[in-house]
Amino acid sequence: MASVLVAEVEWMELKPGGVLATVFLDRTDKDLWSAILAPDLAGRYRGVMNLGPHANVREAVEATAEGMAAVHNDYEAAREQGDEAPPVDFFANVAPEKLWHRNFRYLREQPAAIGARHLIQLMMRWYENQDGTFVREFQTTAFDARIWELYVWAMLRESGYTVEQPKPAPDFLAHGFDGSFYVEATTANEPPAANVATVPTNEAELLVYVHEYLPTRFSGPLCAKLQKRYWERKGIEDIPFTIAIQDFHGELSMTYSQSALYEYLYGVRIDTVEIEGIVQKVEVPVKSHVWGAKKVPSGFFSLSDSEHISAVMFNAGGTLTKFNRMGIAAGMGDESVTVVHEGTRFALDDSGEQITFSTLVTEGYEEDWVDGLTVFHNPNALRPLAMEAFPGAAHVFENDGLRTQLTPSGHIVSSITRLITRKQSSKTLTTPTGAGG
Repeated sequence: MASVLVAEVEWMELKPGGVLATVFLDRTDKDLWSAILAPDLAGRYRGVMNLGPHANVREAVEATAEGMAAVHNDYEAAREQGDEAPPVDFFANVAPEKLWHRNFRYLREQPAAIGARHLIQLMMRWYENQDGTFVREFQTTAFDARIWELYVWAMLRESGYTVEQPKPAPDFLAHGFDGSFYVEATTANEPPAANVATVPTNEAELLVYVHEYLPTRFSGPLCAKLQKRYWERKGIEDIPFTIAIQDFHGELSMTYSQSALYEYLYGVRIDTVEIEGIVQKVEVPVKSHVWGAKKVPSGFFSLSDSEHISAVMFNAGGTLTKFNRMGIAAGMGDESVTVVHEGTRFALDDSGEQITFSTLVTEGYEEDWVDGLTVFHNPNALRPLAMEAFPGAAHVFENDGLRTQLTPSGHIVSSITRLITRKQSSKTLTTPTGAGG
């Protein structure tokens, strides 16, 4: 990962973003260098000029500014690389409008989603359309699943990994200094109407919803991936294999998903009990989950062949709403829409205290793709995922038979995003984008 070998010192831009540059320190020889970037003919930002070594930061900035001006003055010739391939256009007219997914229509047409739309259009320039069906499914039957794949890809790239997209599967192969691993993305989708549970309205309904219904929703896609037996494919057998799962099965479901996933993966639930006058949290073994006629064994990490699954990753915030916030932060939002991100997160002082937050999302707003991600490590894994992977995520692992969670400061527990337009009063237009257990 190049980010480990160099330290960024300064970023520079000739607005509106036609030419970018970075000044960086080579950690090996301690020299200052700079690189100028411009979009190639396919719109992908790539290096067009390297400068240095520089004697000091001031000299580096001045020389880089002169180089940026030279690139700008000969823009078309400077940015041509000669090997450009046309990028994937996720908004091309591939599917008839009558077949559009409701969320794709929202993304394509609503001013409130313009930040996400512009950001995704930029991301398309680097994302590979592996099997040729991605765009049609993105527009029609599998919008949520494809958004989740885009989120996982962006999170891996941000985390410093070199990312391949094997054909036909798994979805991603990540390479970094802490090793390589595969990631297969999957989602819990909406069940048939007869099997949909209503959102709980009281504590009794909530207990059944979290401890029985939601685990049965996770069991389907996770066991389906287990049955694919990816680890038997050539080249995969010796590399950690992970599953990234998201819950899109119903409105507001993500509010409770993470605690239910924890219970299903490890076969234990956390209950609050009073022992000798002291309220404590204890783990209670769970054998199965029952919803209607469906009964599934608990403890995914104890199922036959699950030792080939190194970890399961989850982020309730890996949704279209996150793309919108990230796009607005990059200056791609609509001035008529005000966005507020609010919820609960761990304090930044490493105290472990959970605090509420409310942040106006504007250009320069800070958020990372990894924010809200939890990695559940399989205690029985034949090829464990390195604990150093995803330092910005929370990690759950087994220690002496008990589960332990390491949570970074600032980790998001739960959140919603409110969208306020100039023509209407404040109104929550999105579902919760995060939940923690």
